[in-house]
Parts: sequence; C-alpha cells; structure tokens
Amino acid sequence: MAKFYGIGTGPGDSTLVTIKAVKTIEKLDLLVTPEPKEGGDSLALSIVKEYILPTTEIRQRHFPMNFNDEEKNKAWQEIADEIEKEVKNGKNVGFITLGDPMLYSTYVYILNLLKENIEIETIPGISAFSNIASSQNFPLVMDREALVVLPCTADEEKIDFTLQHYNSIVLMKVYKNFKEIIEKLKKYNLIQHAILVSNSSLDKEVVFTDLENITQEQISYFSTILINKEN
Repeated sequence: MAKFYGIGTGPGDSTLVTIKAVKTIEKLDLLVTPEPKEGGDSLALSIVKEYILPTTEIRQRHFPMNFNDEEKNKAWQEIADEIEKEVKNGKNVGFITLGDPMLYSTYVYILNLLKENIEIETIPGISAFSNIASSQNFPLVMDREALVVLPCTADEEKIDFTLQHYNSIVLMKVYKNFKEIIEKLKKYNLIQHAILVSNSSLDKEVVFTDLENITQEQISYFSTILINKEN
C-alpha cells in the first residue's frame, strides 16, 4: 500500500541521515522538496541526494514563508492535494525537511492537511541543537532539569521569562533578532554559559564560545544558541 513519508534529513551532514531515512528514500517513487530562493537544490535535497535512486522523480515546490496566511494556505493546500493524488494513484511519496520533521518544520502543515486522507509515516531526524550539544560536548539537561526550546521570534516577554527562570535553553531562529538576543544574554549574565553554532555539521560550520563581541554578519541564517547555566 502506498504511503506519504515525512523524512528528517538531520542538520546538514549527509552521514547523519538515519539508516531508516535512507531506506525510506530508496523506495520512493516521488520526492517533494521545498524550492530554494536562489535556484538549484535546497539544502535538504543536497543532504540526501546521494541516497536518491535514478528512478525517483524529484519535484521542487514553492512554500511561501511570509505573513500572508491566504497565500501560504493556498500553496500548502495545492501541494497537499498533489501529494494525496499521487499516493492514491499508488506512488510512495516523500517530503524531506531539515532536522526533525516535528520541530518548526513546514512538513507539519502538510501533515495536518493529509493525515485524515492517506496513510502517513514520519521518519525522525537529528535536530541541529542535538547535534550541536553532542559535537561540542555541551550537556543540556540532567536529572530533573527542564529543557526549553524557544524560537527567538517569540514574544519578548516569553524570551525574558525563559532566560530568567530556566537553566537549560535552546534558542532557535536567532538570526533575525540576533542583536537583541545578545543584549539579553548580557543583561542576564548568560554570555559565559552560552555557545552559538552556525551551519551545524556542514563544511562551513562556525562555532562561537565567546558571544560578547560577535556581530550578525559573522553568523548565518542557520544559527542556534545553547545555554546551560550549570556549564
């Protein structure tokens, strides 16, 4: 029976793609991937390209990432309808996404549109923050500690509360509000307990252990900050 598969590609290094993800990719008839702004292959596609069989069709589709809900909903619905049609015609269809499919992923929008209509299997991937913690030997939580994963696009009050009241924090989507976030880390004396990594696991990965003087120009869109007040 044909299925729709949501597949996490991990943070960037193709050797971090799970064995299950590779086996799933190898049985796809059709692979759907977000279309990059600059043309060529998306990062997610470049990560898994070596695992895609020549017989698998690749379709890049545009996913609007703006605040126009009408435009976004229309695009997502059209892509979901396309996927549903292909699965019902007997094709195994996959959708690839950076990191893990259930963490801040476009895939979730498609999942919610399709989960009542066709069979779906989601393959987890290694998240960027998990890879950063391991590759930098930076423990995140132990014993009864809580871990907070927070996008820096959240309300300022929520960011302030998190920085003040939790010991272990992952700050995602830091690029857009980078200057403001660094000022908050200074305000709450967290600079010495934080690391920032851009392009985790890629050839152009950059690690910052001193966040005091770095600028937005030194980091990439794919940047994450880890904080552990016990480190």
